[in-house]
Amino acid sequence: MGRDLPLAPPEKRYPPSAAERFVPTGREKTGPARWRSTAPPVDSVSADALRNTVEELAAFHTRHTFSPLVGPAAEEIVNRLTAAGYPDVVRRTWTNAGHSADNVICTKPGTAPGSPVVLLCAHYDCRMEDPDDATARAPGADDNASGVAAIIEIARLLATVPLPSTIRFVAFSGEEQGLWGSSAYAEALHAAGDGAHRVVNLDMVGRPPADGSVTVERDLGNSVPGNDAASQAFAEVMARAAADHTALPVRLGPIYSSDYMPFEARGDVTIGAYEGEGNPHYHRTSDTPETLDYGYLADVTRLTLATLLA
Repeated sequence: MGRDLPLAPPEKRYPPSAAERFVPTGREKTGPARWRSTAPPVDSVSADALRNTVEELAAFHTRHTFSPLVGPAAEEIVNRLTAAGYPDVVRRTWTNAGHSADNVICTKPGTAPGSPVVLLCAHYDCRMEDPDDATARAPGADDNASGVAAIIEIARLLATVPLPSTIRFVAFSGEEQGLWGSSAYAEALHAAGDGAHRVVNLDMVGRPPADGSVTVERDLGNSVPGNDAASQAFAEVMARAAADHTALPVRLGPIYSSDYMPFEARGDVTIGAYEGEGNPHYHRTSDTPETLDYGYLADVTRLTLATLLA
């Protein structure tokens, strides 16, 4: 089912098609009033906790996949998920082109027998303009400590919340070299006959564009067109969650150049959240924690958490 994509360094600045404005139909309510009475975990998202995780990850000189610091960065993520109350947190090693690194996988079992698996994922590696430069200072605050911070915060808030579906919180390495970690994990899941019922990817979600919007990404063709309709329906759930639980303008865009692609290529249903174009610090030393908007990151975390709860 599907095929592997070429393993080239991803380029997130230039989407293959323009995002379009999502217009609520009247079934949604904008602003935070509704979720304050109906979704306590969403109400509990902490901008301070998000900032703390971003700062700790950005404090590594680099998290380049070829750097010896990528291992300690993975261990930092393991420690934070373990501290959130999860006993099942593991590092899984992959190898590609003579390089090895770890994915971090944290499993929250579902309450329903044979419950479907939902992946909430983000990549924790980072780089400068040269994808092979493993020594330059690369804070990678927006790209992509922001997505990892959101996943850790969501995991923290869901630790004691029973859910019918099994959720795996996954932090990938090797994304910047060509989706290496996510490709290895997608291949392993499908080889074991597992796959994923749904995949939600967060990549660059900490610095709002000029209009303050968030882009909900959905599948528009790609390797397996048969999963498009389910992806677009799932994306509408996320867009409605954003309209219900935040005041962010919402756009609908395509999935591209990130860790959901190897799953889409195997037929899984994938969506993502993305801040959109315009970050001048992309793959630069200036991608520091001070350039992020933590209120915005908290809102993206809220809408993603609300999507899982839906």
